[in-house]
Amino acid sequence: MDLILLRYSQFFEADLIVLRRGRRSVLGYPMKVLLEAIEKRHGRAAVVQILAEAGLPADHAFRLNVPYSDSVTGRVSAAAVQFLSVEEVAEAFFNDTLVRFPTWFAMCKTSREFLEMQPEIHNTFAHGLQHPQDREAVRDKFRLEKLEDELVVHYRSLSRMCEIYKAIAEHVFRHYHDEATIDETMCMNRGDAECELRIRWRKE
Repeated sequence: MDLILLRYSQFFEADLIVLRRGRRSVLGYPMKVLLEAIEKRHGRAAVVQILAEAGLPADHAFRLNVPYSDSVTGRVSAAAVQFLSVEEVAEAFFNDTLVRFPTWFAMCKTSREFLEMQPEIHNTFAHGLQHPQDREAVRDKFRLEKLEDELVVHYRSLSRMCEIYKAIAEHVFRHYHDEATIDETMCMNRGDAECELRIRWRKE
């Protein structure tokens, strides 16, 4: 698994990268959820091991809305990659969001409604960033085409986290008891300028 796959954040976007003075930072939320998921599956000793390998004290705790340097989160990610699969990460973030933000799910009757709202949810995490360029960097990652028979998601990010988006979207389908397919016609990991995911729902 690419080490960057563990730079996660709320709702399908992996890193909430803050581009400032040419350096990147990551909000503490993804690291907090990641380490909690590892502790749940592998125990506290695994978390202590990861923190030690990342050069952090055993009692270090990531705070949700505090940005951390890319070097710190990169070291944690590199140490954590051995413990969780992409599906396990997706499950951890979906379950955390379901508990932490149940109103978002209650607002939607179908998985399509939810996925159409997802970029707006994602963009709410830009509000706390102080610099306009930082907020714009977050908002530019998703663009939707809402067609009659499909939803086309255009995703562009340095983190190239389309696999996580797809994995969490599958959880959303199951949550709403919908059947849908995702066809990734373009992918930054294959050298394309953006990831294009075409989502179609099975009609009853």
